[in-house]
Amino acid sequence: MVNGLYSARNGMMLLQEMMDNTTHNLSNATTAGFKKSLMASIAQVEHRRNDELKLHQDEEHQMSENYIDYSQGSMIITDNPFDLALEREGFFEVETENGIRYTRNGSFTRNAMGELVTLQGYKVLGEDGRPISMDEAHEFAVSASGKVYADGKDVGKLSIVDFPDKRTQLGREGFNLYYAKNGDEPDRAVNTTLKQGFLEASNVSVVDSMVEMIRFQRNYEANQKSVTSSDETLAKAVSEIGRVG
Repeated sequence: MVNGLYSARNGMMLLQEMMDNTTHNLSNATTAGFKKSLMASIAQVEHRRNDELKLHQDEEHQMSENYIDYSQGSMIITDNPFDLALEREGFFEVETENGIRYTRNGSFTRNAMGELVTLQGYKVLGEDGRPISMDEAHEFAVSASGKVYADGKDVGKLSIVDFPDKRTQLGREGFNLYYAKNGDEPDRAVNTTLKQGFLEASNVSVVDSMVEMIRFQRNYEANQKSVTSSDETLAKAVSEIGRVG
């Protein structure tokens, strides 16, 4: 009976983690370039005998992995020349106060110094490792390969990179940025097409996420009922044993 309480408790804790993860995904359903997090859980059941040689089982539920789904999001037309989207693999390189970071969010703008920056002010880097600068140019254009033109003049090429094993090499942080976990150097992205005037939508499905939340809530409630039932049974057993004594 007590084992049932522990199993239900562990299940509720895992479901709460999964609910929090789905909520985080939903809150970024409209964030350009956002990649949803997925969770994998495992359940272990162990059969053994206690000190009185009575057979019983122990169940343990826990999260085995929380990973990012890097699948492509749909393309949204914005007609804003500073909005850039990547088709297939790859990340933009940006310079932050914490070092080089990587992002799929191509919602950019130009700062007072004429540099291409993210909406948070982080400088977007070119393949030469320097910020893309267009000074006071009136026309800004980017080719499918990432070459940048200011008033028709070639001013650099966007650094678009990728990692061989994103699951183990990349970690997520705020503002839809990623960092290299072990300081690994990325490779140049291949077979990547850049689209100007577009943004890549989040790959979060609102409908699927809502269905998940309903399922988690129902399972959580089932575990709650199991805890309540076990508690009432234990209380009744203790009360009746006390009267018999």
